[in-house]
Amino acid sequence: MEQWQSWIGTALIGTGRQTPTLPQADDPLTTVLGQLNWSQPEQALLGAAATIAVHQRVGQKPLTETLPLVEPCPLDDLPICSALTTRHLQVALAAHPKVMTELLTLMATAGQRIPAPWLPKLLDFGLQNPHLRPQIAAVLGRRGQWLATQNPAWRYGQVRALTIFAPDSSASQAIWEQGSRSERALFLQRWREVNPNAAREALESVWSSERAKDREALLEALATHLSLTDEPFLEKALDDRGQFVRELAVELLSRLPESGLSQRMAQRVQSFVQIRRTDTDFMIEVVLPQACEADWERDGINSKPPKGHGKRAWWLQQMLASVPLSIWQADPSAIAQAIKGHEWEDLLLKGWSQATQHQNQADWAYALINQFGLQHFDEVQCTELLTLLSSEHREYLLRQHLPPQHEDRTLTHWLYQVAQSPQPWSLEFSRLVLKQLLGIIRSHKNNSYSLLYPVRNMALTLHPQIAPEVADAIAHFPQGKPFNYWQSPLNEFLDRLSFRLEIHQAFEAN
Repeated sequence: MEQWQSWIGTALIGTGRQTPTLPQADDPLTTVLGQLNWSQPEQALLGAAATIAVHQRVGQKPLTETLPLVEPCPLDDLPICSALTTRHLQVALAAHPKVMTELLTLMATAGQRIPAPWLPKLLDFGLQNPHLRPQIAAVLGRRGQWLATQNPAWRYGQVRALTIFAPDSSASQAIWEQGSRSERALFLQRWREVNPNAAREALESVWSSERAKDREALLEALATHLSLTDEPFLEKALDDRGQFVRELAVELLSRLPESGLSQRMAQRVQSFVQIRRTDTDFMIEVVLPQACEADWERDGINSKPPKGHGKRAWWLQQMLASVPLSIWQADPSAIAQAIKGHEWEDLLLKGWSQATQHQNQADWAYALINQFGLQHFDEVQCTELLTLLSSEHREYLLRQHLPPQHEDRTLTHWLYQVAQSPQPWSLEFSRLVLKQLLGIIRSHKNNSYSLLYPVRNMALTLHPQIAPEVADAIAHFPQGKPFNYWQSPLNEFLDRLSFRLEIHQAFEAN
């Protein structure tokens, strides 16, 4: 009201110099102000200020905005996890985030969901850990999937629910058209599981308008239910303007032995590599290419070799990596034996190892590792080959190629591979690993930083029931230098193992 500004001026200079006057209006507020004793101007002015303040708080209508009604959450059909598992979830989020994968997998396997109060916390956790989003989505339940639709940042949480969606539903379109790169890639992967051709056609329709990074992420989804019906689209992707998109298209086409790219590579390689049977074994004949033909580069042959590689050998290695392994018509073990000691051993081993990874050939992975051991492969390649194998075959090969205790460097490489396992090892093998780990630590006169990674990560891959044995070993560990260096890492190792044991015991009790 305008009179308010006049009264502020009166209060500043004093009622002795300016007498406050009552506003001339006919409204309820003025009626109340008129009841004040204006013969006492100081008291009246303070009373007017209080009256107007109260009027401003309660005497106005609140602002209103019409919002659409939110659809109610459907009833959950999954049982809620136990109170103990809820406690484990709380501890894992706060202190053991790397254990979350195992905990969420156990919950999903048991067909359980998390309690409703923890949904926002877990959905936020998925924002910082994109690799865990599929596992998180699996334990949200219907309430969590409903909640994910209320916040655009949590939209990944509803992707799992959309594995049975109608592609033209509003929820599907919202994710596909407006989702983040990772959400759309996960969505497309789920779509491929339901309807591979429809998913690919949807990708084709938006392909030309996507950015290179988005095209790369979305193209990876075609690895799910990959088939020859995807070949025409992938052939077009060989001419993409993005380098990584082209490389991914080559890798996907290499997984299809009947694809045009695989057949072109097979025809080319016959001029350079021949496998001949002798009276007792096989012999590999190698002739290096003289030049990199123009059409080779479109099929993924990079003409410029990495530093330290001969260009002709580099061209042939890439060619071998894209050739269907089935064309060699020989037992992988026999070929692996023929590679060993060959003049071009390094070239052949790397090329066929890459082909093994691209084509997910477990028998080739087993033959190559069994023949050459672990030390002939770099850490990443060795891990990828071992991942192709069953847990029984992985354990067998690691037992067979266990280095002597005094070969610290080779044994550290061996322990690194143990730490990379996608599933926990058996209890018996875990005891063997623990023995090797403690032995190499006790034998070290100096601190070894290269062992810190295996120590930390083996707490995620060893069998959790080994925790009491680890505790006993640590209790009897030598004191003093240099062993004081290992006290903190080993205690963390035990803490994580013990926590995993508690998690498994909670599910066994149910």
